[in-house]
Amino acid sequence: MLEKKKVFVPLVLVFVIVNLLALLFGSILKAWKIDPYVVGVANTLLFLISIYNAVQHLKAMAPTNPHAMVRGVMGSTVLKLFVLGTAAFLYLYNAGENKNINGLFFSMGLYLLYTWLDVRIALNGKPVK
Repeated sequence: MLEKKKVFVPLVLVFVIVNLLALLFGSILKAWKIDPYVVGVANTLLFLISIYNAVQHLKAMAPTNPHAMVRGVMGSTVLKLFVLGTAAFLYLYNAGENKNINGLFFSMGLYLLYTWLDVRIALNGKPVK
């Protein structure tokens, strides 16, 4: 059980650090035309999806079929892409003139970071016996 708790530590650290930086340096982000609220919402969505993915990765490692883990990693990446793509589309559609493109690009960088963490967690995880 201790091993399972260690899986979530990098995700929680990235979530907390990004949100703290967005709150503390919000004026600098605004000077770069990045809305800290867009970054915070995107970070929260990414964190929640990554937690779900980590749980699914731990479940996928239990069977002896190695294809199950590969399907789990690929499925979680596609899930994250579709959920965040839909969220970005809805944001752009509803924001109108107030849309923040720089915030979306920053969020895309966060997407890459969380995806890298998900794959790293899946590859470094130990199968449950």
